Amino acid sequence: MRRVVPAEGLAVRRIFMLVLALTLSAIAADQFAAPILHTNTPLWATAACLLLIWRRGEWRSAFGDGALDQVLTKRRLAVFFAAHFLLILFARWMTSTFQPLAGTPTAGGIGIAAWKLTLLVPTLVLLPLARWRELLAAYRPEIVAALVVFITYSPWRTAQVIWPWYGQLLGRFVYVLARLAVPGMGYVSDLTPTLTGPDLDITIFQGCSGLNGFELFGYLFGLVTFLDWNRLRKGRTLFAYFAGLLVILVGNAVRIASYVVLGNHGFADFVLRFHLSAGWIFFSVIFLAYLSLTYRWMLKKETAVLQP
Repeated sequence: MRRVVPAEGLAVRRIFMLVLALTLSAIAADQFAAPILHTNTPLWATAACLLLIWRRGEWRSAFGDGALDQVLTKRRLAVFFAAHFLLILFARWMTSTFQPLAGTPTAGGIGIAAWKLTLLVPTLVLLPLARWRELLAAYRPEIVAALVVFITYSPWRTAQVIWPWYGQLLGRFVYVLARLAVPGMGYVSDLTPTLTGPDLDITIFQGCSGLNGFELFGYLFGLVTFLDWNRLRKGRTLFAYFAGLLVILVGNAVRIASYVVLGNHGFADFVLRFHLSAGWIFFSVIFLAYLSLTYRWMLKKETAVLQP
């Protein structure tokens, strides 16, 4: 059966997608003109919202009759582009001041990272506040998904800040798991915790935090979400995503504990040689196992419709 989309619904779709496309293009131009503004988070969040709205395949009008004619005005477009131009000028002017702090786990580095996210602010002037409220109601699942991408896309900066605490939590958890199979194992508390054993000592660096698996899970889960967007129960999918991230972090601790056990039972050379490449395989297996357990639970119930 062919799906018929009302013309007004298509117009709303085009307006919102145009707003997102303008935002994506403007952010990319900002980062090209002022490299100090470079950050992937707003780009991926905007792209995710745009793709999911395109994937949705059915749009109902969020605006009243004739409202679209006066929504995206020349004045609003002028303010939008002027705001991005001023951001570029300010960023180029402050580059020499901001550059030494950018990307560092300091208060200044965190402040600069937050300032880069203001690239999304000019988008707010493209539509009246009332229209944004209506779009939020009409496209809530897509906007929430974009916010999830915005929050979780790049966890490395957050990891730098919390590593002194998270590193100790990870080290202690691995120690509790591994000491059951490695008698006499010790624990050295440090910024990079070390688990000592009779044959092999394992030091847990920040690169062992599981964030590679965190990112891999995000990419793979995002691909599945995009392909099955119209068939998914959005609330369950959101819960499954965050639960999956927790599973990845716990699985990472089990992975490190297995290295400690194997390394202290005659497989030290194997652990030292393959622990990096084995991590991607391990996280991929976890994702496939997790998806096999949750996939059907996330899907909507299919109902058969009989046509006369």
